[in-house]
Formats: sequence, C-alpha cells, structure tokens
Amino acid sequence: MSPLIWIPMTQNEQSTGAKRPFKQTRALIRLALNEGLTQKEIAALCRTQQSIVSSWAKGTKLANEGQLTELLTRYGHTLRRQSFRLYWSIDYETKTKKFYRVEGKVIFQHIFYNLRRDTRSGKQHKINPEERLIVHHQGQDTFRVVSQSRIQFNDGLLLDSHQDDSIWFSSISPPLTGKQLVCHLDKVGTEVASTWPSDGHALPFLIRQALLQHGFPVEGIEEYPAQW
Repeated sequence: MSPLIWIPMTQNEQSTGAKRPFKQTRALIRLALNEGLTQKEIAALCRTQQSIVSSWAKGTKLANEGQLTELLTRYGHTLRRQSFRLYWSIDYETKTKKFYRVEGKVIFQHIFYNLRRDTRSGKQHKINPEERLIVHHQGQDTFRVVSQSRIQFNDGLLLDSHQDDSIWFSSISPPLTGKQLVCHLDKVGTEVASTWPSDGHALPFLIRQALLQHGFPVEGIEEYPAQW
C-alpha cells in the first residue's frame, strides 16, 4: 500500500472540526462527573446550561467538539487511554519486533481476501484474509490508517490464533485529515483493483459511507435532505 505524506490542517479545517458532534460525549461527561465535577460546573466550563449537560450525560444529545474543549483538555488523555489497539511488525533487517499503540476509535475496517475459483463450478469463493485496512479517528480532523498483511511462515502457511489482532503485521500512517484520508483510500482502491477488483472498486464508496455514518463531513457528496 502507498506511503503517506502528512499535511498540516488549515485553520478552516480546524474550525470545521470544532463544530462536529463528538461521538464520545456521554463517556467524557461521565468521566468528568466521576472526577468530582457537578453538572453545573461542567455547564460553566462548556458555556451552556445544566439541562444541556444533563442530556449529554444521558446520551440523548451530543455536544460538538468546540463546546467540550475545556473538558477534553482536562480529561481527553484519560478518554484516549480507554480506546486503543495494539499492533506489531518485525523489522526483517534487524529481526526485531516492533509494537505500536494506536489510540482513537476505529471508524472503518476492511479485509481483502484471496479469491479462488472452484475448478468444477467456476464460482469464486473466499478462503483466507490477506490484507486489512483499519482507520482510527484521533480527535478533530485527524485520522490514522493501519495497513496490515497476514503473517506467513517460510513454507507459506498462515499464522493462526484465537486472538485475531496478533496474526497481522502492521504499518502505521502519519496523521491525515479527512480529505487526505479519502484521497488516500481512493488511490489504494485504484492500486488494488487488479488483485481485488470488487474491493478496489467498492473502497471509495465504503470510506465515504463510514465517515458520513460517524458524523464527519465529506466533500463532493450531492445532498438530498428530507423535510421534517
């Protein structure tokens, strides 16, 4: 999969992120309450009303990231520790193992299977997963892509384990904005289309769908809003 280049967020992208609904609102409010803050004190920090904080704590409403700036400054590190995955790889030159702890909610995952055809029927069927893409959201307009390959032994046998995360070698991207993420996975889709045609053609759709479902804006989407 292609190497990635990190490009800093613009001020406009940062301001857009501040207005985005924060999916972990309830968890953050609960954390602040457990640390001893009252709903009234939280309301003052967030410059809102106590009734709004109550709805956040119940999970009936989401705050936007801008409203939660002070709480994220105080408790964001604790919240991040509660949401992470461990990955690993081996440096083939030094034969040393490397481990990576990636924080942030997983918002997208896609597996590429090696496809074979039945010699009699000619039908295509899936055998084993070979590659995998995982996308973590790391706050505001920041994402990381984890590109994974299934571990194989010298004789071609695949490593197997009841713990699925341990059977993949991983590489971690630099931080990406949402726009960069879409462009990167569009490019990956083009590159893998010859090996995994169905996955390659579907990947641009799938990443846009995942971003929209998690409340992130995506450029180039033609909107047809409902009237309520």
